[in-house]
Parts: sequence; structure tokens; C-alpha cells
Amino acid sequence: MRQGMTPVELRSWLRGVCDSLNDDHGTGGQSELARRLGWDGSTVRRKLAGKVKISRSDELAIRAVTKEDRNVQ
Repeated sequence: MRQGMTPVELRSWLRGVCDSLNDDHGTGGQSELARRLGWDGSTVRRKLAGKVKISRSDELAIRAVTKEDRNVQ
């Protein structure tokens, strides 16, 4: 069975997800992710800062709304 990512790895992964959602000006990725998840923007910021844990259900929801790990082109 695969071990989950460490909190540091999860935050790094989340930062990469947010960066991938940035607009042409390199901004807005956190807001876009929050919009897709139905979260407040501050929730994403708190998770990136390590103030709030990124749970397994958070990870799965993020993967679902970003189509990560899917065979979709």
C-alpha cells in the first residue's frame, strides 16, 4: 500500500496545482481553485501556509476538479 505524501509534499503539490491554474499574467490560481471547489479563497491560502491540514478528501477533491490522474485529453 502506498504511503501518503508528507504535509510538506502536499503543500508543494497544492502550490503546483495553483500555479497550473494561473492566468496569462501568472495570477489567480488560488482563486480559481477555490471557485472550482466551492471553497473560500482564504481556505486555499491557509492550506498553502500550513495553518490548515490538507486532508485526503481535500486531495481527492482537488484532483477531481483539476482532472488530475484522469485519462482525459
